Amino acid sequence: MSTSIAASHLDLIEGPYFAILTTLNPKGAPENTVVWCSWDGQHVLVNTADGRRKPLNVRRDPRVALAVIDPTNPFRWVDVRGVVEEIVPDTDYANIDAHARLYAGVDQYYGGVAPAEARGTEQRIIFKIRPERVLLFPPQG
Repeated sequence: MSTSIAASHLDLIEGPYFAILTTLNPKGAPENTVVWCSWDGQHVLVNTADGRRKPLNVRRDPRVALAVIDPTNPFRWVDVRGVVEEIVPDTDYANIDAHARLYAGVDQYYGGVAPAEARGTEQRIIFKIRPERVLLFPPQG
């Protein structure tokens, strides 16, 4: 068991592979959401709009899990369990636009993935997830 993501599986976090983010609802039950993610060298980054269920769950309980399965080999995956150490604003849309380029091949999220009219109507935020436990398959070591 490790708290770092091995080079052998880092590509799964760096994308463009879809991840499943699990947060805990007010009753403590897990809730899964398909998300885009990236890596800043210390944290898994997940972008969302404030006011949605994920940020409400995370602000109440910052414990999360994130899993990514290699779409070309389902017997290769990474499971990151950790805490949202920080929630930072994505005021200039730099992070969500970077994710849109990586995942959808478009320059801007608003107008490329989401309707252009939605730009400026929602506050984008970034979860900075600090890994506390990382499981890999196949195991490395």
